[in-house]
Amino acid sequence: MEIKGKVVFSSGKQGDYDIWTLDLTSKEIKQLTSGSFWNDCPKWSPDGKKILFISNRTETPEIWIMDENGSNQARVTNTGRWHNTPDWSRDGKQMVFCANYDGNIDVYTMNIDGSGLVQITDYEGMDFNPQFSPDFKTIIFTSQRSGNDDIWTYDLETKETKQLTTYENKDFSPAYSPDGSLIAFVCQETTAIGEENLEIYLMDKEGINRRRITHNSGTDRYVSWSPNGESLIYTSSKARTTAERLKILDVTDLKSSNIDYDRTPLENEIDATTIGFGIFSIFPAAIVKKFYDEAYFGTERFPDWKY
Repeated sequence: MEIKGKVVFSSGKQGDYDIWTLDLTSKEIKQLTSGSFWNDCPKWSPDGKKILFISNRTETPEIWIMDENGSNQARVTNTGRWHNTPDWSRDGKQMVFCANYDGNIDVYTMNIDGSGLVQITDYEGMDFNPQFSPDFKTIIFTSQRSGNDDIWTYDLETKETKQLTTYENKDFSPAYSPDGSLIAFVCQETTAIGEENLEIYLMDKEGINRRRITHNSGTDRYVSWSPNGESLIYTSSKARTTAERLKILDVTDLKSSNIDYDRTPLENEIDATTIGFGIFSIFPAAIVKKFYDEAYFGTERFPDWKY
């Protein structure tokens, strides 16, 4: 499996995430945003030249846009309302996102320049994690309208909604494959001892042929596709830690691999300095680091992949 291209993702700690890019060939990382606030949920434009993201640098999380190198950061929405998980239409002219404009979290569409707001769903609970289908005919999203987190679609022509999953546990964060034939999503499993466990599943676009493709005692989530549809990128943690790291999974043989690169700049951004106390003060920093919970050195979220 050849790994190439560039990944945009967010990294940091609670309340202090920043957006970075990682070149999958050179393993070079670059910081695109800074500051002690929440920059999150980055998404490449279809041509790879722009990035949509969420930032609360003006107090409430709004949708922002920037060039691929982090320049020309500009706010798209200016409502004082909560926004999350923006995604592009295939032609790069529109976005879909969820927001709390009227007391509920619903799905909306808007032109990239901030004009043409359209409310797609109107439910008293939560409709979230929306994404356009590649053919621009439907919007897929997560909803609690069935009494549980399940995956639904909205037909942009007929304006009808359809429930795709009915699993007893939570299904959420759906992502269409580039050709629209498959949907990757996250399922909240419950272990034999009652612990929550997030795993990644696949299903056909009609909601059939559901199958689990990760088997990890920790958390697997924030799933997205490679541009050629042959792999998934996601974040994964070990059991009993919140430190999530980037991984890639081949959807044919279901083999996963870590993305190894120097995380030092990410750790420096959140001042994750190791200090050896007592007898540990005589050990090198690399040894002392092993005694810290990995979460101290930050976590990774919302990867998106382009060639």
